[in-house]
Amino acid sequence: MTSTELVTSAGAAPAVRRRRRAEPDIVSAAGERISASAARKLTNAVPRNSRNARASRWHSYALWCATYEWTEDEPNAVLSYLSDLGDRGHPATSIEAHFSTLRAMRAIQGIPLSDPEIKACRLVIRHRAGEEADDPLVEPGPLQADPVDLDELRLMVRTLDRTTVRGKRDAAVLLIAWWMAARASEPARLNLHDAKITTVKIEDEDGRRKTCQALIIKIRRSKADQSARGQEVRILAPADQELCPIHALREWLDVLADDGQLTPGPLLRRIDRHGNIGVKAAGRRPKDDRRRGGITADTVNDIVKAAARAAELTPTPTPHELAAAAQAKEEAHAAVEVAPTAEEADAVLKAWRTARRAARAAVRRITAHSFRRGWIQQALAAGNPPETVALHSRHSLRSSAFDAYRRKKVPWRENPTRFLGLAA
Repeated sequence: MTSTELVTSAGAAPAVRRRRRAEPDIVSAAGERISASAARKLTNAVPRNSRNARASRWHSYALWCATYEWTEDEPNAVLSYLSDLGDRGHPATSIEAHFSTLRAMRAIQGIPLSDPEIKACRLVIRHRAGEEADDPLVEPGPLQADPVDLDELRLMVRTLDRTTVRGKRDAAVLLIAWWMAARASEPARLNLHDAKITTVKIEDEDGRRKTCQALIIKIRRSKADQSARGQEVRILAPADQELCPIHALREWLDVLADDGQLTPGPLLRRIDRHGNIGVKAAGRRPKDDRRRGGITADTVNDIVKAAARAAELTPTPTPHELAAAAQAKEEAHAAVEVAPTAEEADAVLKAWRTARRAARAAVRRITAHSFRRGWIQQALAAGNPPETVALHSRHSLRSSAFDAYRRKKVPWRENPTRFLGLAA
């Protein structure tokens, strides 16, 4: 066979049937065309909360530029905007978040910030952090969710009526979320096939092998795993059935089986006020029909907050307190409207934000993230190696986020002042 026999004979090109897409192609700001499908996937590759936060920060910056007659791409516009945020009482962590967004957006637009402006922005943020540290009216640092330990988890679980459908669902949410050190979105994303109950053999303290129940949870995708490589969380059943996530999961699976819903789909499902479960429950349809009938991260947060209030771990704001907070906000913004100068308006806003932050810092804050923080801190306090705890919580040991969870305090029993002979 010669090489020429492999070449098709010349002729007319085959006829091409052209197809029209239901969705028109998108033209980018640079004038380049991209299919609507590709544009949608690029957009959804960034978590929705992150997209919303970035859009909000850019809108705030654009509004500031229009108000004070700056152009968005003008040198030192970002620097001046960040300085103004500090003058209005925004904490350094918020200003840092605005800086990161604006720096990235300017780079995308082909007008990156200059190196001197970047350095100047960082100096402004550092200055604001120093102001917060020196402020006698409010404790510096970000407002974080307080950790929930095992004893407090027990109190929260005991507020549930575990004889009801909703009580069984909520117990499964609380116990699975705590034991897997979950982000709020992770239990909400679980599908029925992602949770597997099994038995394993482990050695006890005397070296004897014994059989234990275990729960293996497959996290398909998370905040720290946007590429969806998947991570596995393994949980041994605790001796206390009241706090056992496997027992709670079995009770919830029995509920689904009794309702004829032990079918592929979300593991943790919605319940409406009439007791209807999953797809039978009334309410708004989710953006992703595949998650229809499932709970959301907001649902997880609501369940945690409600249980914390019921257990009296956090206060419930009274109508008078809510009205007073709303009035203070209204009065502050009214004063801003009549302020003769921008500096006076900023001072009013700063005073209002400082007072609001002090009020929020004075009470305990429990959210779904309290479970993640609480499990990590309790696991570390129990003497588990940090690398083992980080593996369970899906952190890198070099992660600044994991480092923030670790309370770098010397235990009282090891406190050096104890050995000076003066401690009682």
